[in-house]
Parts: sequence; structure tokens; C-alpha cells
Amino acid sequence: MGMAKIDFWRFLEPLLLGCIANILINFIFKPNNPDFILQEFVTAIAFSILVTEINRFIDGKLENRIPWTRQLGKRFVYQLSFLTLTLLVILNGVGNLYIWLIGDDFYTAKELVIINLSVFLVALLLTLIKWAVHFYRNWRHAEHELDDSKETLNKIKVELDKSDAYVELQRRNENLRIPIADVIHAETQHGVVWVYYQAARAVYPGTLDSLTSHLPKHQFFLASRNAIVKKDRIASISPSTYGKIDIGLMSPLEEHQITVSRLKAAQFRKWYHSSSDLI
Repeated sequence: MGMAKIDFWRFLEPLLLGCIANILINFIFKPNNPDFILQEFVTAIAFSILVTEINRFIDGKLENRIPWTRQLGKRFVYQLSFLTLTLLVILNGVGNLYIWLIGDDFYTAKELVIINLSVFLVALLLTLIKWAVHFYRNWRHAEHELDDSKETLNKIKVELDKSDAYVELQRRNENLRIPIADVIHAETQHGVVWVYYQAARAVYPGTLDSLTSHLPKHQFFLASRNAIVKKDRIASISPSTYGKIDIGLMSPLEEHQITVSRLKAAQFRKWYHSSSDLI
């Protein structure tokens, strides 16, 4: 089993929020002599974990109801509203409860306003950064998918163009141009590549591999080192010995049977049962 991907931002976000907010608040309250106490940083990070986890939960729920890709403005307003509500509850509710438990004096109204605004601005900044990274990743992913789709379409176009093309053959002293649509199958006999078409056959002046490269893959399959079969000309398929496959071909000249090797049997089944194998 592979290791799960670690979400580093999930750990980094509360750390940044707690540290930056604590530093900012200290500079606001004591600009000439700010206090940087380890306990305050730890407390700020602990509260930030509550804020970021609740915000992450809200983000997941909103994504199901108001996705960014459809209602950007509405989603932003809702996200901002819930973020504000989360901060108010945690900073003023849970925060005051914490102060009461440790026996410190409560903050004044002015101090609470400064703390709320400072944390809100830092939290909003980090959230905007997170959204910007999220949108950038989605944009890059969509761009890669578009490139892959273009490449796939180009390959399909090449294969479809092959279907309308011709294959150059020789019969006695005559050169022939036979439409690929008329080709039934091809077979190597004593080193000569014979191409069967309609009610005749002719020689292909090349190798079987070379002929395969000129034929559309969704119609033709290199069944063995000696034979190429066409999907719509297959009359029967039956298992043979040692994992091989026997194929009966419909041919106007004579009945043909081709054996698919054991190594190519699985690939043949996938090709034969596929209705869209154009690439």
C-alpha cells in the first residue's frame, strides 16, 4: 500500500496564523517594547488550529453546495461570513473562557477589537493565499488535461485518416492502390506478405510490421508474427492450447484460421471488445 499524501499546508497554516497574529498584536499593543513569550505563541497556535480546522470543514461543506467554479461571488461572501463567525466564537467565546480558567484579567473592548481585527486580517490573507494556490493548481491541471485531449484527438484523427487511405500492393507486374477499407487480412507466407482484399490477394512490398503501421489500430490487430486480422472479418473466436486463441476469418477466397499467441491473447481480447480503441 502506498503512503498517503501529506497535506503540509494543514500544519503550516495554523502555525503561520498563530505566530503572525501574535507578533502583530504585540507590536500594536507595545510598539516600542513588544513581548514575545513562548507560552503566548503556543496558545495562539492552539487557537489557530481550531480556526483553520473549522474553516476547512466549512470549506468542504460549501464546496458541495456552492462550488467556486459556478458561483464565485456568492461562495466568497459565504466563506468570508463563516470565517468571521468562526473567529468571533473562538476568540471571544473560547478565548475568554481560557482567560477565566487561567485566572488572567479579561481584555477591554478596545483590546478585543484590535485582537479580532488583527487575527481576521491575517486569517483572511492566509485564506486568500490558499485559494490562489488552489485556483492556480486547478488551472494548471485543466491546462494539462486540455493538452492531453488535443494530443488524443490528433491521434484519433490520424487513425481515422488511415481508414480512408490506400495501401500500395503488387500483383505480378501490376502496381495496385487498394483502399484500406477493402483489406480483409494479411499474412506472411515464406517471407512474402500477402494482403487479402475482396476476392483477391496481392503482395505488400514490405514487412508485416510496416504494414501494421499503415493500418488503423481500431480495425486491425497484429495477431502474431505472421498475421494481421480485421475486427469486422472475425467469424469465430475459440480458446486453444496453452492460452492461445484461434480466430476464424470470413474470407471470400478460402476459410482462414489464425492463432493468437499466448503473449498477445490478453491484448487481443481487450482490442476486440473495445468499441473506441482509436489510439
